[in-house]
Amino acid sequence: MKDDSRALIITVNFRQAECTLRFLNSASRLEGFAACHVLIVDNNSGDGSISLIQPAISEFGNVELFTSAQNRGYFGAARWALQIYLESNDAPDWVVVCNNDIEFDDPRFLLRLFEKDPMAVGVIAPSIISTLTAHDSNPNIRRRPTAFRMWRHRLWLSNYHASRFKQWAAPYFRRARYRFSNRTPAPGKGVSSQIYAPHGAFFIFSRKFFEAGGFIDDGFFLYAEEFSVAEMCCQLGLAVIHDPDLRVWHTENQSTGRMLTRSVYQHQKNGFQYALARYQSSYLELGPAQLDTKGGVPQAANDRQPVPASGEQLR
Repeated sequence: MKDDSRALIITVNFRQAECTLRFLNSASRLEGFAACHVLIVDNNSGDGSISLIQPAISEFGNVELFTSAQNRGYFGAARWALQIYLESNDAPDWVVVCNNDIEFDDPRFLLRLFEKDPMAVGVIAPSIISTLTAHDSNPNIRRRPTAFRMWRHRLWLSNYHASRFKQWAAPYFRRARYRFSNRTPAPGKGVSSQIYAPHGAFFIFSRKFFEAGGFIDDGFFLYAEEFSVAEMCCQLGLAVIHDPDLRVWHTENQSTGRMLTRSVYQHQKNGFQYALARYQSSYLELGPAQLDTKGGVPQAANDRQPVPASGEQLR
């Protein structure tokens, strides 16, 4: 029997079962929850997560647990789950890919989403309220980065200790900056605006994104999600919209931890290098200030780069 849900929510668990259960608990209280389908991907946790999650989802007819035999990373797990779902179901209007350390505090979140036109935008970036700063993490990047900003990011990633300090200090700098800025508006009070890149904790992909040729790029393990989505939307001429009408809360660094480990640093570095190799030619061609661009998914940097799976575009 085909699922006719209006929204598909995909979240990924890796040794954070309690966090995933809090996410599911908050999602299940949303008005309109029956009109969505939830996929939880366990990324080969190996810590008993499955035995904790499986009983909790048994009471829901619209929640499934997919168990991966390997750790596919964030977008890797999301793409894998989406492919399986689309093998037996028509595509919904909205596909949400999010962290499991998200909680919904607005009971009308889904109803607000369903009021929006899935053919009017490419990706929606909701307000993601950080528990560290109590402010919106979006827009993650308001305008396309300049060459200097890209060079600066590359410089930070060139040294593990510099990156570790940057991650440790980031919330303190954000708190100081937010002290002199306006407060984050309540749901329904903000003004939507077009931005370059959404924060990676919560993506809302529209039907239009996939029908235009967009896909979930899983050529990296972690930490290139924002840039890959932003550049793909630029190439396809699709808008990324920051919409404060939609709001969630984010307890940051639950999966990777607050302090930067060498393995996480390497994932960050590899993700950035992949994104540059994959999208650099289109980035240089279009220029850092341009948001609306000509169509077409960026060409791969070499033959080993991923292409959309045949069953992944919306049907």
